[in-house]
Amino acid sequence: MTTTKIELTLTVDSEADAGYIKTKPGDRSVARTIPIQDKNDHLYGTIDLAADGTLLGIEILGVKKLLPSANT
Repeated sequence: MTTTKIELTLTVDSEADAGYIKTKPGDRSVARTIPIQDKNDHLYGTIDLAADGTLLGIEILGVKKLLPSANT
């Protein structure tokens, strides 16, 4: 089993009530965005991928409920 260390950065926009977890693969552009939603099409966030499928970031909507400290 190989372990890989990945640096993540979380930014929170309290006005938009959204958070973004960004990986550090360099300055790559988003080629594909996958919605995170339930069977009723309620959107909870998105997953951003590079052209080669590398994870670039994850957007989380409604972050104030998940992170009460984001309310400040």
